[in-house]
Amino acid sequence: MRKSLNNNNLEKKKKFFIENIARFCDKCGQPYSPKDLEIIQDTNMSSIIHFSCTNCKSNHIATFIKPIGISNRMPINTDLEIEEIGKFASMKETSLEEILEVYMYLKRRKEIKV
Repeated sequence: MRKSLNNNNLEKKKKFFIENIARFCDKCGQPYSPKDLEIIQDTNMSSIIHFSCTNCKSNHIATFIKPIGISNRMPINTDLEIEEIGKFASMKETSLEEILEVYMYLKRRKEIKV
C-alpha cells in the first residue's frame, strides 16, 4: 500500500510541474503528460525536472525554486540518459586543479580516441 501512495505522490508532483512550468512542448506544441517528465532531483529548496516530448523528441531541463515559486527551463541536446543527468547533477563542483590535471593529461597524449 505504501508504494502506491509514493506513486500517487509522484504523479501529483508531475502534474504540479506540468501546470506550473510547462504544459506544452516549446518546439511542436504537444501537451505534456506525467509520463513525459522525470524528476531528476527534488530537495526542500528546489527541483530539477526533465521534460521529453513524445511527438518531436525534444528535451528540456527545468529548475523550480520552491521558496519563491520561480522556474527556469532550457532546451537540452545531449546523449546522456536521465539517470546520468541525475548522477552528474548531484556531484560536487569540479575544481580548477582537477580541470588542469585533465588538460595536462590530454596534452601529454599523442592520440585521443573517443
